[in-house]
Amino acid sequence: MKPKVIISPRFCKAMSLFIDVYAITLYPFIIAKDQLDIIIYNHEKIHLEQQRELWVVGFYILYVWYWLKAKVKGLNGSNAYYAIPFEKEAYTHQKNPGYLKNRKPHAWKEFI
Repeated sequence: MKPKVIISPRFCKAMSLFIDVYAITLYPFIIAKDQLDIIIYNHEKIHLEQQRELWVVGFYILYVWYWLKAKVKGLNGSNAYYAIPFEKEAYTHQKNPGYLKNRKPHAWKEFI
């Protein structure tokens, strides 16, 4: 499935609570401030796969859980974001456009 990309600077600005959001994935859409380069596009496609394998709702529940867990450990909002296993997987592999072809199911668990 090819992701549906929506360009919406206003939406991204509204979502920028803890970090400056350039793009966000809300299955099945990728919403971005501007045109996506290949690295950010790949990062967001990794999130689409994570969301698909967790039936979307499970992804969002776990995403908030891991963020809150990091906050309780004393991390600020930005550092808590980078501590989320889903983000760790996406940032680690965003420069590899072939990553999703060989990605094992639930590979984000390796980043817990």
